[in-house]
Amino acid sequence: MNSPRLLISGAGIAGLTLARCLDKLNIDYVLLEKCATSAHGSSGIALPFNAMLALKELGLRDRVLEVAHQVKEVIYTKRNGSVLARANLLEPPINQDKFVAMQRHQLHSLLLDGIESKINFNCTVDSFNSTQSGIDVICSDAALSGHYDLLVSAEGIHSKIRKQCFPTEETTINHNISNWRFIVDSPNHNLQPTYMIDRTEIFMVYPISDDQLYCYGHVYDETSRYNEGDPLTHIKHIFRNFADPARSVLDRLKDEVIVCSRMQSVRKPYFSRDRVVFIGDAGNACSPLLQQGAASAFEDAICLSDQLGKYPADKAIDEYKRIRTPKVEWIVNASDAPMKAVKAMRYPLLPSIRNLAIRKNGPLNVSGWTHIANEFMG
Repeated sequence: MNSPRLLISGAGIAGLTLARCLDKLNIDYVLLEKCATSAHGSSGIALPFNAMLALKELGLRDRVLEVAHQVKEVIYTKRNGSVLARANLLEPPINQDKFVAMQRHQLHSLLLDGIESKINFNCTVDSFNSTQSGIDVICSDAALSGHYDLLVSAEGIHSKIRKQCFPTEETTINHNISNWRFIVDSPNHNLQPTYMIDRTEIFMVYPISDDQLYCYGHVYDETSRYNEGDPLTHIKHIFRNFADPARSVLDRLKDEVIVCSRMQSVRKPYFSRDRVVFIGDAGNACSPLLQQGAASAFEDAICLSDQLGKYPADKAIDEYKRIRTPKVEWIVNASDAPMKAVKAMRYPLLPSIRNLAIRKNGPLNVSGWTHIANEFMG
């Protein structure tokens, strides 16, 4: 079998992971990135046990552990700090590996190592056409245009390639939730991941070191009013009645970089269209409830490269879709189901019912991780 030739669009987590996997298999690829550099903004990333297992397969687990912060418990509270539920992350079945968190740029740097010189920056896919023998691609850099066996979209949720493949579909969902992400210094915080919930408001603190916290907040915002103006003013107003640790974090905020966005998901998982394949958020972006963004990107890339090492392109695509469909569909549905109910939480009775369910069943994300461990691992 001849080695396939791939064009990968997007040098984020998914695209870099696939490139690393293909290098190990000596499979030829061209990697494009629309940005001018590989610089990434200030944000954090949480890596549950299955992400760490994937990193082990990639040969990066030990390097991640050198810079990441291990967490051992998840706590859900009301806005006043009253504990609703807590869960030990060291107990089976989710103790198959560690739960860690780190700055996103640190993970990106590890994935870039040995790959950065191969990235074609300031370059995009302009058009493409699948044929019986592969796919003809026109790139913004004419030197990279040509015939490939596969075109891989690793461009994230706003993938232009996905939109071109499904021109009559609205491929994304806007959940009408405004969110904010930032990293704040918090010396000797001694915290574990804490999710503070009110009606439609959630404020999360997630340690990424002994002295830093990755924070995330969101609120239902149908008119997008909180995406305009000063994000610091908005979050201090929205979460003004929250107790510690949110209160102390907000009091400390001054000049930190705050990333503001709208929560969106794919309308359904996308795996392929003819000779185009989707990996990571380009195919399965969903809410961050289960923190599966990086894990799914790793697993997509590993699975696709494994199939390309075994089969011709068409067969490899079919096997990739067959293997990944059950897990990806469950994760997307489980992650997004609570987001679809957020609007209803504006009414007093429903948050009380939700809180009772959390007291009885434990933290929502831990229940999801347990299902992943029992149904999809091993």
